Amino acid sequence: MILLNKSFLLIGFFCFIYGNSQAQNYLILQKGANEKSRIRYEAGDEIIYLQNGNDYYIKDVIREIDQNYIALNENVLSLNQIKAIDIRNKDERNQTLDNLTFLSIASGSLLLLAGGINSLAQDGEFRYSNGVLITAATLIGGGLILKTLRYKKFKIRGRRKLQVITSNDLTTAK
Repeated sequence: MILLNKSFLLIGFFCFIYGNSQAQNYLILQKGANEKSRIRYEAGDEIIYLQNGNDYYIKDVIREIDQNYIALNENVLSLNQIKAIDIRNKDERNQTLDNLTFLSIASGSLLLLAGGINSLAQDGEFRYSNGVLITAATLIGGGLILKTLRYKKFKIRGRRKLQVITSNDLTTAK
């Protein structure tokens, strides 16, 4: 039993050392020097990209990221071949905007429902006051406007760049 425990401990130690020596590479989308809005892709993530020469987006899964190329399930690309990346589902800021959109539309709908129920309870008929209609329309309209503000595409040009960095570089950059 003691020999078995020592062998598991030894195997665990070697796995820990091997895991730290094999640094994971990440694909970073970043605009300028702004590290707060940085989007990180790693091996196993799904990516939707626009390749130079194509006018349609391709959806694929990243297998390996190297300094010179990105190996996908169906393709191997250099960083220069990528024209744009669809970030609708990857960017964390979109989740915040989605939540605000849902909150605004839901509150406007709830206000319409409460105003209708209130008029039924007080007057016995279904009608809305101008204040309820204006406020509900503003909330629902604001939610629909927020829906269009989502970050959709990251076009690689100018200050917007793709970078490949290792996990060691990523932890020191923070």
